[in-house]
Amino acid sequence: MRWLLDHQSAFSEAMKRTRDRMTQFIVVICLLGVLLAIPGWLGQIWLGMASLVPSDAVQSEALVFLERDLDLESRIDLERSLEDQAVIDAITFIPKSEALDALSASDGLSQMTVLRDDNPLPDALRVRFSFVGDEAGEAAVIDGLRSDQRVMSLRYYPSARVQYASLVEMLGLLGLGLSMLTILGVLMAVFLVSAADVVDDRRRIELYTLLGASNGFIKRPYLYRATLLGLLSGLVACVVIFGLNTVLSSVLASNLEALDPELGSIPMDGRILITVAVVAIVASWIGAERAVHRRLHALH
Repeated sequence: MRWLLDHQSAFSEAMKRTRDRMTQFIVVICLLGVLLAIPGWLGQIWLGMASLVPSDAVQSEALVFLERDLDLESRIDLERSLEDQAVIDAITFIPKSEALDALSASDGLSQMTVLRDDNPLPDALRVRFSFVGDEAGEAAVIDGLRSDQRVMSLRYYPSARVQYASLVEMLGLLGLGLSMLTILGVLMAVFLVSAADVVDDRRRIELYTLLGASNGFIKRPYLYRATLLGLLSGLVACVVIFGLNTVLSSVLASNLEALDPELGSIPMDGRILITVAVVAIVASWIGAERAVHRRLHALH
């Protein structure tokens, strides 16, 4: 009961101080909310880009032209080594006679069929990568094939997902950098606000210290106030991110439907909202705790 009464008293004191400084409290909430919404929105774009890729464009392919004098055993060995790769979904052998017939039919070069006995085209392997393959895995397979003595040349056709990989990586690094700056900004903002509160309450803190109150007892009201500040700031940031996502979805509605008829908006990733809220609360709590700790350390 003593523990509950102490925390109830600290919470009541935090609410009283919030009411006494309501304008300042609202301004800081809006400032931190907008500040947190910037990296949150970048993260939402980053995680939502995968859903903007059409389903028929998420599989990479490679056309591997084999050496003309390659024997059957070497070709089979090459196919088996490729089948062992986790990023490869299917391998199809295309004999040079079939390639010549397809070229003659598609380009209208029927006279090329006379070259059947002296076919200049090489045999080839059509390699289809899996849907879940990553850019690094596909690049490793392509590099291995280019250095293979059994391969004359190859053509690599990366999927839209792989083509976007560099852009997604750049967005991820930008979002990570802005996230670090945002967390630092939230810490500094809450630290300054809490430091100002501590300066205003210095006489009360000195009195509590003289009466023998513990540091935890003195810190509780400020930590409760900072937690409420972080919670409301995170809520404001989530509302801003959701609003920006809705506005952008409406602007891109026709393009989204062209990619996928069932895609009417950019899907909202709940992990972004949870992360923003948690970061807001933790950063606010740390900023307040450091500010009060410095003041108490100076008194002692």
